[in-house]
Amino acid sequence: MKLDQLKLNIDEIPFKKSLSFLPLINMLKEEKKNGFNLQAESILRVIEGNTSLLKADFDIKEVGKFEKEIHALMSYFFTPTQYKNDIGVASSPFDDHNFYFTPNYLKVYGDENIEIEMVEQKKQDKCYMTFTMLMYAYLMILPKFYKFNLNMDYLFMYRMTDKLNGLVRYYKIEFNEKCVDVTHNGTIPVASEDDIREMINDPMNLDFWLKTIPLNNFTFRGFLTFRYVDVTQIEVISSLKSQLLEKSSILNNNNFNDLEQNIRSLLSLPNLNLGVLALAMSQGNVDNPADFWHGFVDPNKYKCDAYQGTIYEEAAKSGAPVLINDLAKRPNLKPLEQELLNLGIRNISIIPLHYEGELVGMMELGSPKAFDISFTKLRIIKDVIPVFSIAVKRTSDELRNRIEATIKEECTAIHPSVEWRFQQAAGNLLNKKELGETVQMEEIVFKEVHPLYGAIDVRHSSVIRNQTIQDDLVEQLQLARKVLREAYADRKMPIYDQLIYKIDFFIDGIRKGLSSGDEMNVLNFIRHDVESLFPHFKENSDSLMLAIEEYHNNIDSELNIVYKRRKDFEDSLGIINDCATAYIEKEQEKAQEMFPHYFEKYRTDGVEHNIYIGQSISEQKPFDRIYLKNLRLWQLIVSAELARKTESLKGSLPIDLDVTGLILVHSQPLAIRFRQDEKKFDVDGAYNIRYEIVKKRIDKAEIKGTNERLTQPGKLAIIFSQEGEMVEYQRYLEYLVAKGYFEDDIEHLQLEDLQGVYGLRAIRVTVKKGVEPKEALVVAKELKLND
Repeated sequence: MKLDQLKLNIDEIPFKKSLSFLPLINMLKEEKKNGFNLQAESILRVIEGNTSLLKADFDIKEVGKFEKEIHALMSYFFTPTQYKNDIGVASSPFDDHNFYFTPNYLKVYGDENIEIEMVEQKKQDKCYMTFTMLMYAYLMILPKFYKFNLNMDYLFMYRMTDKLNGLVRYYKIEFNEKCVDVTHNGTIPVASEDDIREMINDPMNLDFWLKTIPLNNFTFRGFLTFRYVDVTQIEVISSLKSQLLEKSSILNNNNFNDLEQNIRSLLSLPNLNLGVLALAMSQGNVDNPADFWHGFVDPNKYKCDAYQGTIYEEAAKSGAPVLINDLAKRPNLKPLEQELLNLGIRNISIIPLHYEGELVGMMELGSPKAFDISFTKLRIIKDVIPVFSIAVKRTSDELRNRIEATIKEECTAIHPSVEWRFQQAAGNLLNKKELGETVQMEEIVFKEVHPLYGAIDVRHSSVIRNQTIQDDLVEQLQLARKVLREAYADRKMPIYDQLIYKIDFFIDGIRKGLSSGDEMNVLNFIRHDVESLFPHFKENSDSLMLAIEEYHNNIDSELNIVYKRRKDFEDSLGIINDCATAYIEKEQEKAQEMFPHYFEKYRTDGVEHNIYIGQSISEQKPFDRIYLKNLRLWQLIVSAELARKTESLKGSLPIDLDVTGLILVHSQPLAIRFRQDEKKFDVDGAYNIRYEIVKKRIDKAEIKGTNERLTQPGKLAIIFSQEGEMVEYQRYLEYLVAKGYFEDDIEHLQLEDLQGVYGLRAIRVTVKKGVEPKEALVVAKELKLND
């Protein structure tokens, strides 16, 4: 319910209230009585004899007559240091009648160059003020009369903007109600803990609050004190993170200007300049792979090589921020560094941005004033540096993808479940063009869709692939060695013996482990140093000719290398992927009968699939959560059958490969947007990015407290973060265990934290072998999910 829809009378507060110093005075007397308290004694001495201050109802118009005494009373809440430094105020209960102010309060509210607004509530109308007072009233009533503490730390927050330099400060309001006596005349209204929790769950419905705990017979006497607590750092960092996770945070000039202004406010440097550029290290030099710049200098004037030997390359190679307090005093400036000075930048910091250990860009902080940016300022922004890295990486990838999309001859086919929306958008575009408007095709977004993600993956595929490369290289080296041994036996030339020694050196090194560049080095050696001798050998002995013939017979005619184990691996992987792809495509077509949903798959060292289901994807059929449950059960059954089918392939594969299964459960709906540059759908919005991050990292998840990988051959792992998800999948698995799809060994596991992903848990179950498969829809009907 909106505030302006409240039925309560906003012109009358339904309780009695009055200004009184008596609660504080009584508290001071009690403190003095119970122990030696110099402050209480000192304050009481100042107000001694002033009976007017002892009134239960003090007229606020009389405040000026007792300025000295009230200042003494307020020193209980505002020490001399707090009085000097804080923004504070005291007021009568639930009235906009302030009677005591700290100097900074008067300074801020008296400065016409400071704009003050309440965050998320710019329009402070009478209705909102009524809401404010009622909230404070209940904050005092609930703990005293119902033993229920209500914590609303950030109930109200103010934004103060300096109009002269644009810097913004954020303050939350801490109020102290110690000197308000709350009394009730008559029988206290009865309210259970459940009633109070229901009130809290519906905070805007104050009619319900007033009905549950009426305020008519409550009386509030005393005064309230308020302190403005600076939370700028927390709020600005939070705002920066939200901005950076938006797709256009860096490319869009307006958005980038907002980022720069937020950084200025965070560091309290109104003249600070922000720059961000995508860079990487290539063969030890600074490179710009994404052609994306938002930096200080003109990229058309200074190319990548201009950055070599500068503070930028120093930061890139060291991996740590470089801070130059005064660029004008730095000796031997490079042309690029001189250009920075010409642009008016004297104080500069270059901060390298890394994503998963890879340098993806640079962040520039510059000021025209020397020593403006200190190392303490850099510590303040350290928490947002990783988010800048993600934003740069994402932006760079998007730009690369756009470039690739322009040279693609084929576009991704549109899935039938969403074809209607593209037809609708195309129709709207044609209609507008007919009217002579210059328009682009509208964005295609499906909101409030539920994601399902699953994957089968070949276990240790990278290790096996490396091993097959090693085996092929060793075989080719041994075949070459045999040729050279025959040549040496026929004619004992030292060069042949030296080449044999080098081959043995390569074989020994490869067997110990394959390093980057080893394969190319070996092949270059064979082609240039060994195979080049073969024409010279043709007039030699028969045994040498046989060795050369054997060498050529084992070499792939197209690749000109030994390609046996690698081919076996790739063939085995291809068979598994073909089997999985064919099965999941066939079952997916049947699953569309449940409810139209978007489906996509892609091959890696296995097969992954994404499913999105929700009302926005269906043009006509109404969506019900039962369809989501049905699809989740279908995914479990399909995953079990995929495990069985891939296991049954083992005897026929050139290389036996183990396959693991994984499902990620995500309970919150999200939005997907069609990206024109890549002709594909992607999750939309900053919050939903976390879902994609989790997907990319869970395949390496380990069980908490062990080194054991969650995914194991013959088992299906279901990862989730919410308790309700576990309960739902526990129900499905118990049924499927009874039906013979899984063994009765359901494991509940906690997972080790991953980078940026915390608190994940999992259920793991063993797929039962040798069971006749059933169609997923039949099992769903047996579970009565279709009813």
